[in-house]
Amino acid sequence: MNDRQEKIYQILNKQGSASVEQLKQAVFASEATLRRDLSQMEQEGLLIRTWGGAISTGNVNSDPPLFVRSNASINEKNTIARIALGFVQDNITLFLASGTTVTKLAKNLHKHENLTVITNGLDTVSALSNHLSAKVILTGGELYENYDMVGPLAESTIDGFNADLFFFSCSGITAEGFTSVDMTRLNIIKKMKKNSAKTILLADCSKVGKKFTYRGFGFEDIDYVVMDARPNNAELKQALGKKLITTKFF
Repeated sequence: MNDRQEKIYQILNKQGSASVEQLKQAVFASEATLRRDLSQMEQEGLLIRTWGGAISTGNVNSDPPLFVRSNASINEKNTIARIALGFVQDNITLFLASGTTVTKLAKNLHKHENLTVITNGLDTVSALSNHLSAKVILTGGELYENYDMVGPLAESTIDGFNADLFFFSCSGITAEGFTSVDMTRLNIIKKMKKNSAKTILLADCSKVGKKFTYRGFGFEDIDYVVMDARPNNAELKQALGKKLITTKFF
């Protein structure tokens, strides 16, 4: 996306929808330029065009495309990764579910020796490529949206391992727990959680208050929730209690 398209995307995410006239004024573009932007962005799955405007894909219960998520909330995700790294010690086994925040953590794991990492994320494997002392195990399975492995084969592989720590992220988080837009990936998360000694959710504050179709497990089944800042949501803060980690305390 260029800068103009990114601004359009942000406006739609915030408002849910906008008319062509509103977007023209917001991004200072001609109507012809704007319509080309909307057409291209619709082809990339970033929005849905309507008569006289566009709506956010968030209104149809879906995550943005991977390249959008990878470039969103970068500073917040880096903060979460630095905090989460404090849980990791040498000579342990990790489950890492696919996800852009988890990938940020994976890039920092070179600071630890003799790790065994089991993951279904292709980006996670790439992030670990220079970690010479780590044993990296890709679950195998069906390639899903070109960046992670899912399905019965992936789940069967996970069943063959135990892990000391499990890190994962989510689509949304409320006082009731976390939610996902995708049951296929949620099944992987549930499998990894079942075989892990400790489960740690990584969630930046942009996820707060968002509730999607598929419900994950509640906070009673999560040991820690690492966030970039304390959420501006009293019910969520109360539900998390001492499980909420926003600064490095190790």
